[in-house]
Order: sequence, then structure tokens, then C-alpha cells
Amino acid sequence: MAINFPDSPSNGDTHTVGDITWTYNTSKTRWTSSGAGGGGGSSVTVSDTAPTSPSDGDQWFNSTSLKMFVYYADGSSSQWVPASPQQTGPAGTDGTDGTSASPTSYANLAAFPSSGNTAGDIGFATDTKSSYMWDGVAWQRMSIGSQIGPRYTTTPSESHTLTQDGTASTITAVAVDESGFPVTYDWDAFSGSTLYNDDSLPSQITALSESNGVFTLTPSTAEANAGNFSFRVKASDGVLVTPATSVITLAFRTAITIASRQTRGSNYVEPTSTGVTDITMAFSTSGANYVYFPEGTTVANSGMTTGKRYIEAKWTSTTSGPNELMVGIAMRLTAYNNNAAGGYSGANAVYLYSWNGNHFGWQNNSASGLGAFSLNDVWQIAYDTDAGKVWVGKNDTWSSVSGDPSAGGAGISLSHAQGGYAFVVGSGGNQAFAHTLTWGGSDYTKPTGFEHF
Repeated sequence: MAINFPDSPSNGDTHTVGDITWTYNTSKTRWTSSGAGGGGGSSVTVSDTAPTSPSDGDQWFNSTSLKMFVYYADGSSSQWVPASPQQTGPAGTDGTDGTSASPTSYANLAAFPSSGNTAGDIGFATDTKSSYMWDGVAWQRMSIGSQIGPRYTTTPSESHTLTQDGTASTITAVAVDESGFPVTYDWDAFSGSTLYNDDSLPSQITALSESNGVFTLTPSTAEANAGNFSFRVKASDGVLVTPATSVITLAFRTAITIASRQTRGSNYVEPTSTGVTDITMAFSTSGANYVYFPEGTTVANSGMTTGKRYIEAKWTSTTSGPNELMVGIAMRLTAYNNNAAGGYSGANAVYLYSWNGNHFGWQNNSASGLGAFSLNDVWQIAYDTDAGKVWVGKNDTWSSVSGDPSAGGAGISLSHAQGGYAFVVGSGGNQAFAHTLTWGGSDYTKPTGFEHF
């Protein structure tokens, strides 16, 4: 048992417990006994810590563990050793085995519990031999070894043009997983550094939904939202995602009715249309041939929209490469009927002319400063019927002759009051070929203050 000695003892103070008398030794700073009943014996120190400066043969009774120790010197070292062998009690009863780490098995993913789970729980689907972990919200499949993502059997188109009247259109993706896992679909979109997802939409669309890989996009009807963005479909097998990107375009176009007009030459072939804005013209080997449009029954009803307007024309195909192709605006000089059309040269027309690969802005045949012409270049035409001005450009660069209409460029004077404007497309006819041009669209931003034709 523990012995309660007096506090703050002085050298020589005694304390008797039963038959044993203890004496306090100041030099050793401990209580020592002379043995039981005065019969002699060795010095014993009782304390909860080992005595300091012990001598060989000193004894120490640990009042905390209630065990006796003897200070023993074996000739090479000195230490406190137990006064008697330490006893070890009998072995206790074995504890209960821990819970098995094996996951719970289910027939398939649909059989997994949707509630009562703890984050980190693991389940095993026997039909696909795959493991899933509960992330606190849903079961997520765990990947082991090399994996191959879903493979598209129907790949979304690389480009898609939205309707301009607000009618929804669709993009379809179909993918399969070679390991048999179900495929789900998601999307995101980006324009420049801006990323869009379920929380936001590009300005070109007002709504987007998905069902079994069919994405339905509802376009904006606001002309200010014309433009394009990249749309990324993502097919997932629960671990890996296979993306497919499409460029989505919202363009505002006006149907153009082509007139039957001929100003020069006898071998002109009437243009055909592959759509409301695609115009194909074939020219023979002789004569200069031109077509003016849109259709109109009178000068007052010429089909050209008045005001400050902008339109693009892209040269999309030809049978023999760049030659004498002309695209621009002409001033009408006479009543618009089947046998007469607008002016052709001088102050009566403004157009870009690809003469063996070089561009010219017509009036006085002055160079436009726009450089050589190639297929898929975009002609740009802006006009102001009130001011009687026309501007021409190529691939978002405006001619040095007309200047940039957004920056206050002077433009090229062409009277609208005399008979109205007409678009004009033509060729010098020195070589047999056919051209196709797509009118309208929004490859580039319209000039400030102008509206699409």
C-alpha cells in the first residue's frame, strides 16, 4: 500500500508505520527504514520515482506500482532491477473479430440502396463484376486497370447552324461501351475563355435539354446574339468520358430571289439556287455576263432593304479557280424589268473584282488594298441608302478605298435615289467556269450601327 509521509521533513525526522520506523535522510533526500521490529535489515526508500544517487544494494519500493527494486552493480553497469521475478497474469479472452472489409454484393447497379448509406461504403455489382463507392450522394464506379472510354456509333456533326426563327433543332450522339456499362450523356460549351454548363448558356441559345443523347437547342431570335460557340458532347461510362465537339452558329439570313437579268454577252446561263442563300452561276467562254438581284417588279419595289445594312458573300466553289468574278452593288438606272437592269461601270457600281487573283474596288478600277482572293474568302458589303454610300471588305478587313464603316470610314459614293440598289454578280467570261456563293451569315461581326440585310 502507499505510505503517506509527512510534508517538508527535516534531517533525522522519523515516521513509524506498523513495525517499521522510517528516518528522513537529508543528504539522500529520502526516507529510509532500518527493518521491521528493530531486527535490522537493509535500507529501503519508498517513493513514486526512483531514488537519486543510489548505492549498490539500496532498495526502492515503488509506491505507485507497489513493486520492490534493488540497485545492482554487475561490474560494468548499475541499474534498478526487480527484487523478484515479475508475474504475468493469465491470458485474457480473445476479442471479437472485426467486420469484414468485403463489399456487399448486388445483382446490378439498379439494386444498390439509394438511402441509408455512409460515404465510403462499397458495393459490388455481380452482373458487370465492378465495384462502386457511395460518395455521399450517389454510387460512383471505381476504375481498376486499363480502361477504354465509350465509342461513338453516331458522332455529332462537326458544325451545326441554328434556325433564325427560334425553332429548336437537335444534335444527336450515340455511343457504346465495349465493357457493357451503360452510357450517359452530358455537355458543356465554350466561347473564347468562357465556359458554359447547366448554370449558364451561350447567348446564341435560350434553352438546351438532353434525352438519351439527343440534345435539343432553342436559338435566340435576337440579331444581336448572332455568332458561334463550341458545343462539347460528353459520353460517359461512369469512369471515362469521350468528348465530341461541334461548332454551333446562329446566323440571320434573308432569302434572296434571283432575277433573270442579262446586261452583256449572249452566252449567259441563268443562275440556279441550292437554297435561299446559295447561288450558283455558270459562265461561257465569251462575253461579259452579270446578274442583278433580288427580284422586284418596279424600281420602288426592288427587293433591297433600305437603311444601313450589312451582308456577307462567301465564294464556296468554282470549277477552275479564281478569275474574273465580280461581287458588289450596282445602282439601278432604268425601270427594273426582264430586259433592263442597273449600271455596270464608272460611278454606277461598287464591287470587288477577282481579276486573275487580284482584288479591285470598281470605281475607276482602283485597287482595293485587300490582296489576293481565294476560295472561302468572305466578301463584306455594307451600304447606307440614306447617305448613298457603300463599303467593301474581305475577311474582316475593310478596303482602304472605302474605309471601315464602324470607324467612320468615308465610304464610296453611289446614289440610291436615282433608281435604288441591286446586288450584282458577274464575270468577264474569258474562261468557262461556274461559281457558287453563299449570301448572308455571320462569319464576322456586323459594323456598328448597321443591321443584317
